[in-house]
Amino acid sequence: MLPYITFFGRVIPMYGLMGVGGVALGLIVSVLCCRRLELDRSDCAYLYVYGAVGALVGAKVLYLLTVLPQLLAELPLLWEDPGRFLATYVTGGLVFYGGLLGAVAGAALAGRYFAVRLRNYLPVFVPVFPLIHALGRVGCFCAGCCYGREASWGIAFSNSPFAPNGVPLIPVQLMEAAAEVLIALVLLRYAAARPSPWRLLGAYGILYAPVRFVLEFLRGDEVRGLLWGLSTSQWLSLAVAAASAALLLGPWLKGRIKL
Repeated sequence: MLPYITFFGRVIPMYGLMGVGGVALGLIVSVLCCRRLELDRSDCAYLYVYGAVGALVGAKVLYLLTVLPQLLAELPLLWEDPGRFLATYVTGGLVFYGGLLGAVAGAALAGRYFAVRLRNYLPVFVPVFPLIHALGRVGCFCAGCCYGREASWGIAFSNSPFAPNGVPLIPVQLMEAAAEVLIALVLLRYAAARPSPWRLLGAYGILYAPVRFVLEFLRGDEVRGLLWGLSTSQWLSLAVAAASAALLLGPWLKGRIKL
């Protein structure tokens, strides 16, 4: 739709712009929520920034794992045509679940270094995850990446560097963005009730994983990795759903099962 914009003579990718906007929005919302929960805003900002770095690394690493055979086959491009190699494998390609795991890892490591308990800040971080992701998906739609299957009622791109142009495609990116906004609103309301931080994290996973699992069937791009008919993200969705159910039901089961 709008892969690039020109600002003072500079061409800026909308995908990157929306990603930066999502991270900035997440930081603002997190810091504003600290007052309600009597949390230190400086510590919140530190953990958030390190979590954002971890998210970028994790999202890139998981993407590279999904295209590992192709990456190994095209490794000679690194010295034969480094520009093409960097454009294909470094500047593009991120996987959300890798970013989520990387964010938690980055924030946890920062917490250990600064002697701050990450679990105390999960109530302000968890609800912003889907907000950041929603803006990222809008960026995907602007660029045309992560596009949907062909459908007569879909939206046709005209100048996308990723999606087939002139073909009506299911706007799966916008569908996921809308779902993420609804999930964020639910989590903000749930966080106000001050549940256990791990139950809040479990609530996020149990809400998002089914959405991602279903929407993957509507995706038309092929660079997602497939195993036994399911994409990498679908297998991860099943794992996240199981782990989230354990976080939500674990305390309840523990109080009712006598061993």
